[in-house]
This record gives sequence, C-alpha cells and structure tokens, in this order.
Amino acid sequence: MDISGLWAVLSSYPTSVYTVILGVLLVFWLFAVLGAIDIDFLSLDVDIDPDVDIPGFVGLMHTLGFIGVPFTIVLSVLVFLAWVFTYIVAANVLPLIPTTLLKVLVGTGVLIGSFLLAVPITSKVVAPLKKLAVLNQAKSNKDYVGYACKVTSLEVDESFGQGFIETGGAGLNVRIRAQVPNDMTKGIVVRIIDYNEEDNTYSVISEEEFKKNLK
Repeated sequence: MDISGLWAVLSSYPTSVYTVILGVLLVFWLFAVLGAIDIDFLSLDVDIDPDVDIPGFVGLMHTLGFIGVPFTIVLSVLVFLAWVFTYIVAANVLPLIPTTLLKVLVGTGVLIGSFLLAVPITSKVVAPLKKLAVLNQAKSNKDYVGYACKVTSLEVDESFGQGFIETGGAGLNVRIRAQVPNDMTKGIVVRIIDYNEEDNTYSVISEEEFKKNLK
C-alpha cells in the first residue's frame, strides 16, 4: 500500500476516530517529554480494600487491572492497540463491503470490537509497569525528605512541578511544589523538605537555601 492509500485508511471511518485520539495523545507525550505536563496528572493510584466492592469508574479500572499505573500510559497503550486492530480490518475487510451503509455499520462494529479486544491485551502490557511502581514505592515517601531532586519540568510553583529522585535503582519520578518566585527550571537540582500525603507531592527548596538552613 502506498502512502496515499495508507492515509486514506487512517483518515477514513472508523480508523480516523482512533487516529485523532492517538494524535492528541502524541501531543500530550511531547509536552510531557518537555516537562510541561505531569505524566500522572490523571493518576488512578488509590488505596483499595480487597474485601470491598468498588463501584463506578475506579472499580472498573481496578477490575481490569489498570490501577497502579498512570492512566495516561494505560490510555495510550489502549488507544494504540485499538488503532492497530481497526487499521488492519479497515484496510483488508472494509473494501470488500459493497455499500456505504454496510461499511458504516461494519465499521462501527470494528470500532467497538477493536477497543474491547485491546482492553485485556493492555492489561497484560501494563502489568510489569505496575510491579515497577510497587518496587519504587516500597520505600516510604517521607524517607525521601532531604534527598536531592533534579527538576524535570520547565518550572516549579505551588501547583505544578516534576522532578526525578536518584534512588540507586530505576529512580523515581515525583511531583514537586515550591513557593514562588523562584529560579527553579529544568535541570536544576533542588532539595526535598517535606511530603504531602493528601496530593502525593514533595515540597522543595533550592540547594543554596537548603545548605543555609543546615548552618
């Protein structure tokens, strides 16, 4: 299939639905790499009692095995897989459908079916990431108070900021907060002075201020 044929499939129903969503997610990940957005700003990390039935969306995510991994990662994998499945069917089966109405009906079925097929596979794909998250959180969050933290976002203020803590292993990506005004920007090393359990964030100050407080 040439480029024009490829684009025709990607931009036509039903593949176009997932193409648009995937495009939005790619923009999100671009901003995340630049440090402008928290990767886990849609986090589903919640404490769940295994003996209690959790209703609603969170309960569904727990049943599917999606709790414990940033929802943005789950959504990205889920949409990508559904997009691939939809493309395969759209490129090989839909051209054989004789009428436009039937193509729309079959395409809608493919759209839904691809999503349902992607759900269990996504659960398997993100399972190892959940184990890594558990290992990273094995140490108490408060134990990182006093640690050096490298800023990975473009700025840090009282409501936004990302940082990376060297833990001797894979490291830990965390959400950090600081009073403004400050000179904190990407690449700067700061110090953690407190942990807030309510929103799972770390308060940080500059290395210079931290050293002054030690005197």
